[in-house]
Amino acid sequence: MSPRPRLDQALLARIAEESGKSTQYVREQVSRRASRLGVVSEAAEILWAQELGISTTRALQKQPPHVQEQVRATLPIFEALRPRIPRRVSKKAAKAPRPPSPLNAAVEYILKDEELKRRCADLLKAKGSFDRVFREATTVLDDRLKRLAKIKGKIDPTDLVGKVLHPNNAILVVSDYKDEQEGFFSICKGLMLAFRNPTHHALNDKLKREDALQFCGFVDALLTILKQARVTLPGT
Repeated sequence: MSPRPRLDQALLARIAEESGKSTQYVREQVSRRASRLGVVSEAAEILWAQELGISTTRALQKQPPHVQEQVRATLPIFEALRPRIPRRVSKKAAKAPRPPSPLNAAVEYILKDEELKRRCADLLKAKGSFDRVFREATTVLDDRLKRLAKIKGKIDPTDLVGKVLHPNNAILVVSDYKDEQEGFFSICKGLMLAFRNPTHHALNDKLKREDALQFCGFVDALLTILKQARVTLPGT
């Protein structure tokens, strides 16, 4: 009767830990791998450990010359057969964080204004009803104009834009060139008329996530310009 294979117990324990299996299971699989590769079990154990990225230098040195030779001779065959041999994912690899989703990455890249991101990011990631993004984003713009111009109380959004940005009496000056100031005023007024008013007075399920992302990015750009505006309050 041939002697029972003398597997390296430390290596056996490491394989069990990395593969998440019991040592008895690993022992049985070592025997099956040995039969499949045509090597002794000691060599199959070392080859499996190498597959899992476990250092086998010391374990290999302990083996007799014929086992070492089997490991070296089988490596090219083992590499060719590796796709057919189930590879166990280590516990560390299993716990590795997943890469961010393209949608999350897009939201983080497009929205730089923290308040706009805080109020719209979850709506952009929702499954539908993207008209809510238009309502919230235009409300953020409306509120930002009021706060920067120190205007309190209720005021129609288009009247607010005229009071704050009109080049003849601008409270928030975004450019010293009248035509550029007028252009920014016209953009904000048009945005309130074309997007804020319709979405505040009716529901719209036709708007898509892509529409909402693009609109949010546009509002974010306007908010960035407003951060750099010069405030000229009456009496200053």
